[in-house]
Amino acid sequence: MKKTILPYAAALCGYLLLTAALFWKVVFLGYVPASPDSLSPMATSMALDAVFRQTGAYPLWQPWSFSGMPTVEAFTYLNGLYYPGALLARAGIGNLPLQLLHYVFAGLGGFLLLKRFRLHGPAAFLGGAAFMLNPYMVTMFVYGHGSQLMTAAYMPWVLRAALELCDDVRPRTLGLLALMVGLQLQRGHVQIAYYTWIVLLPLVVLKVAAGEGSAPERLKKALAASGALVLGVMIASVIYLPVFEYAPWSVRGAAAGGGASYDYATMWSLHPSELLTYLMPGAFGFGGVTYWGRMPFTDYPNYAGVVVLLLAVAGIGAERRNVFVWFLAASSLLMALLAFGRHFSPVYDLFYHVVPFFSRFRVPSMALIVVSFNLSLLAGFGLHAVMNGVKGRSLAVLKAGALVLAVLIVLFTFTGGALEQALREAFPPIAYDNPDLSLLVSRLRWELWKESFYGFALFGALFAALLWLRSKTVLGATLSGALLASLVLGDLLVVDSRIAYPPERSLRSSRLVQESEIVRAMMPDEVTTFLSADGGPFRIHPVGALFGENKFSVYGLESTGGYHPAKLLLYDKVLRASDNLSSIPLLRMLNVRYLLSPAPLEHPSLEPALEAELRLPGGIVPTSIYRLKNPLGRAWFVREGVSVRTEAAARERVMGGMDVASRAAVEQASWEGLRRFGVGRVDRVEVAPESITVTVHADGEALLVLSEVFYPQRWTMKIGGREVPTLKVNGLLRGVVVPPGDHRVRCSFDRSGFTTGKWISAGAFGVALLLAFSGFAGLRTSSGAK
Repeated sequence: MKKTILPYAAALCGYLLLTAALFWKVVFLGYVPASPDSLSPMATSMALDAVFRQTGAYPLWQPWSFSGMPTVEAFTYLNGLYYPGALLARAGIGNLPLQLLHYVFAGLGGFLLLKRFRLHGPAAFLGGAAFMLNPYMVTMFVYGHGSQLMTAAYMPWVLRAALELCDDVRPRTLGLLALMVGLQLQRGHVQIAYYTWIVLLPLVVLKVAAGEGSAPERLKKALAASGALVLGVMIASVIYLPVFEYAPWSVRGAAAGGGASYDYATMWSLHPSELLTYLMPGAFGFGGVTYWGRMPFTDYPNYAGVVVLLLAVAGIGAERRNVFVWFLAASSLLMALLAFGRHFSPVYDLFYHVVPFFSRFRVPSMALIVVSFNLSLLAGFGLHAVMNGVKGRSLAVLKAGALVLAVLIVLFTFTGGALEQALREAFPPIAYDNPDLSLLVSRLRWELWKESFYGFALFGALFAALLWLRSKTVLGATLSGALLASLVLGDLLVVDSRIAYPPERSLRSSRLVQESEIVRAMMPDEVTTFLSADGGPFRIHPVGALFGENKFSVYGLESTGGYHPAKLLLYDKVLRASDNLSSIPLLRMLNVRYLLSPAPLEHPSLEPALEAELRLPGGIVPTSIYRLKNPLGRAWFVREGVSVRTEAAARERVMGGMDVASRAAVEQASWEGLRRFGVGRVDRVEVAPESITVTVHADGEALLVLSEVFYPQRWTMKIGGREVPTLKVNGLLRGVVVPPGDHRVRCSFDRSGFTTGKWISAGAFGVALLLAFSGFAGLRTSSGAK
């Protein structure tokens, strides 16, 4: 028993040590990621945590960004719905340790998957380590994309569970696959999970079709796999039922066909030439200002590791009869073609237009995580082959490879000057009008290219030397495996350390900072103290660089801006049409009381209120606060309603100067043209996290406007307890016709979709657990009978 457990315990310890070595500042010195992608959700999560503690109900709406938007439906605030995360949170393990545990989880999953193929211990360990140390995984942690990291960590576990089920259909294997699929989906990065399915489904089909057994046995495997996948999806229903209902209303899912527009979806397409970064990480810069590829920007190179690639090629060659190895190679090719996006449209376009839900995703280059994962596994097979011996055709290939490497080194040595000139001419100009900076960036780009080539040559030569020594049996199997694995780890750790801790000359700053700096930045400052002291519901409008700031949510300050990639489409249209709400009528109807700007503003509708300092993680920002004259409240009555056919027509009226205090443009109204309404009075407005109640008096039938974003999928309107239709007002807001008399108008958030999904998830998870542990219970019973 001890001999059986020992290799797995050793692998686990190894992955823990690698994680601690790479992220030593995080583990031992209290550093935390501080990129905008980590700080923005952090601020919102802090505010939502407070609401959760206050109400005891899981928050499904947050009012602090973009004048209000969903949480779970927009893939926000999901940690509490991810069962392992929620369980570990009860044990005091926060989000950052949780991410590091998933980092180790990813490596261990790769190890277990390769051990299933009876690979030598060092080879299986290498496969898991190469996956977890891939620069993509490191970047996702450093730059605050924890959901991507944790979702990707399930990839080896999902494939391993699928292979087990296809080889041996039992309740235990069915339950394990359902659990792995369900928990990966629960982790909340649907694009990574979707890419996992692109690999998973063909693998299951291949195993069933090419496997042994009669037709009924194959049918049994197919039905078991289908049942496991369905059960896995049900485990994640608490997230995906609300998400699918929100999709038509989201900026990401409301284009023709229910997906993102083609141009938007393909913005981060990888040009085929940039595959060179798989061998030379600095071939197209190293992220940030030095990057000169075809994508809008990137923070890291898509580097696999020179030795990883060479071992992967060796693995394909040595395991020519292994169907799984060829499957990994073929799926890598497919995912690389998908990553090219608009640069190689036939494959991408086929998926975009035909494959369900594929068009909802952007960043085609994200598909490269599957390529890197597959290469890591193939490298494990390659190291296994080397440990078994280098002979025959392998020697011929080794000699040819060494010759090619020598030729490349000679060519670079004698043509380096011409190559430098050609590359410098190819470098695009930077986005800053600064000649000195341009010269510095150009010089750094060339140095990165040159250093990358030297690294490629060095690691390639060391790899060839170790293979030659192995072929001469100078090195034994274990020693050669250990040395090659160490070479891979050294190669990857060098690149990873530059991502986590950029050198000074890199023109990039580290995204890891002391946690105390973040705590200090989130503390009250002059701006938040001034705004928090003002009473009543109102919104602020941050201008310029402050528009995307989410810190205000920590203090309950509702903003017209913020940061989120899946905002309501309706709101996004208004932002685009108005240049981020550069319209006084729009600001008035959005209940804006203050404008915040890092630069002075001049407008007759604005009056200076305070010059103050806003403390942010990036430093102190001098901020001018202006009070908007004649602001509107959270609710008001208008005397006139104009019927319009489209939301665009409504927006044009508002931005054209319509008096929003007395007139409203109502889309698809029950009347034609202009209609006059009776006089109404708002006596009281009560705002709660998921409801707003307005006490009103109307002399006659009156039109009430609520300064809340129109989203009838979830928000329902009731007058005196009776549900009434919600009108779409001014192309953005909610409205309702109020009958004469005194009334309480209540607008509340419908939680039914979330509640249904929660119960389905809990039930499916319980079933999967029972299935998964039924095998262990059976083993205990049989052993007890003996």
